[in-house]
Amino acid sequence: MNMKIGHQRLGERPLIAGVLTDAGVDMPDNESIKCTDIIELRVDMFKNLDPDHIVNTFKLAKEKFHKPIIGTVRDISEGAKVKVPDRLQLYKIIAPLSDALDVEIQQETTTAQVKKLCIANKILLIGSYHNFTSTPQDIFLDSIELKGRRLGADIVKVATTASMREDLIRVATFTLKHRHAGVIAIAMGEAGLPSRVFSPVFGSLITYAYINEASAPGQFSACELFDIFKKLHII
Repeated sequence: MNMKIGHQRLGERPLIAGVLTDAGVDMPDNESIKCTDIIELRVDMFKNLDPDHIVNTFKLAKEKFHKPIIGTVRDISEGAKVKVPDRLQLYKIIAPLSDALDVEIQQETTTAQVKKLCIANKILLIGSYHNFTSTPQDIFLDSIELKGRRLGADIVKVATTASMREDLIRVATFTLKHRHAGVIAIAMGEAGLPSRVFSPVFGSLITYAYINEASAPGQFSACELFDIFKKLHII
């Protein structure tokens, strides 16, 4: 595997992606930004969905932070904070301003369209699967990885919800099994917190933390996660 998001070569060491909104881009310098390797701009968490505002936000983030950007536009059913009327149009707007696009692979038509945008703009496609209620069995998680590859995902992201120790083991097993293919694996929720630390050790390319507003249950702040990695000599 030899992939990069912007200047970051994936797989060399665990990378922290900081989730940011438009309000976060406008705020004064934040110590959490320094703890991140990548910025994920969640358009579905923006307060203002005007196309000009979105473009200006992405440009400002690029100029201000000098970090690779993942552009993401989720639907309400996928954990979005607001309803987005035309996701594909927004993906078209942000594709030239991003280093990777993240799309939910359960929406196959949208994924195929976003893949074309990634090819045209020479950026990576992250094909995501989110489950906000449970962690499915191993065979189902493996099928998600296969589906992501079939739809053209360069990286397959699996984010499930943990409620017990066995869920963490399942996520760890998935990560180890597919670590050479290029995956991101996370267990959400309070019970899933350890996965945000150990999954990168087992081969998950990126782990996620928040900068100004949590985007999923059980997230560390970027600096909390960075400090843990430092103490454990992971980075």
